Amino acid sequence: MMVNSQPIIHFYGSWLLSIASLASACICLCLMSLQSARLRHLQIELGELRQWTGLECRETDDAISRCEMSNSHRGYQWDGIVSGKEKRDVARSGKRRQRFAAGRVAVLHLQPLSLHSYDEDDYTLIKWTVGKSLGNGLQVGLSGETVTIVTEGTYFIYSQVLYKDTTWTMGHVIKKRIHGTVTSLMKCIQSMPSNITVAQNTCYTAGVHYLEPGSTLEVSVPRKSAGVVLKAHATFLGMFSI
Repeated sequence: MMVNSQPIIHFYGSWLLSIASLASACICLCLMSLQSARLRHLQIELGELRQWTGLECRETDDAISRCEMSNSHRGYQWDGIVSGKEKRDVARSGKRRQRFAAGRVAVLHLQPLSLHSYDEDDYTLIKWTVGKSLGNGLQVGLSGETVTIVTEGTYFIYSQVLYKDTTWTMGHVIKKRIHGTVTSLMKCIQSMPSNITVAQNTCYTAGVHYLEPGSTLEVSVPRKSAGVVLKAHATFLGMFSI
C-alpha cells in the first residue's frame, strides 16, 4: 500500500517556515528592545553631560543641534565628577569672572620709557609705558610718571629697578599721594660698587596695600640724574587687585 507523502512534507514545511518566521520576529523584537534601551542610556548620558558642562542644546530649522553655555551655569554641580581642589578652582574662576564683569578686576604692568630728574629736589621719577593691562581700575597719568587708582581695593604692588651708578647706595620709594598727603608705601635700598664697569645692582620690592580711589602712585629714586637701566626685563612696576 503506497502512502502519499506530499501532504506530510507540506505540513512539516509549513511548520518549519512558521518556526523560522517566529524566530525572526523574536530576534527583531530583541534587537529593537536593545536599541531602545541603548538609546535611553545614551539620552541619560547626554543629559548628564549637558548638566556637567552647562550646555543648552536645541534643534534648528536645518535639523542641526546647536549647543551653547547656559547663563546660569557656574560649575558648582560637578559633585562626584571632579576633585575638591578642582571644584575650588572652578569656584575661584567663577568669582574672578564675576569680579571682572563688575569692573572690579584691575591689572597693570608698566615698562620704563624715560627718566625725569628733578635736580632742585634731588630725586628722579621714571616715566612709564603700559606693558600689560586688564580692566579699567588702574590708569597711567598724563605725565606717564604716576598711576591713578580708579577702583579702590587691596592691591599687590611690585617694582624692580636696575641701577647702573657708582653712588654708594641706590634705591627707590613707592609713594602714594591722596588729598595732598604723601605716604611712602615701600622702599628698596641696594649697595653699589665704586667701579663703574661693575656698578650694576637690581633692587626689588613688593607688598600688599589698600588703595583709595583717586590716589596716585609713583616710583621715586632719591637721587638726581640717577643711573637706571631702561629695559623692560630689568626695570618695571606692576600691581593687581586681590
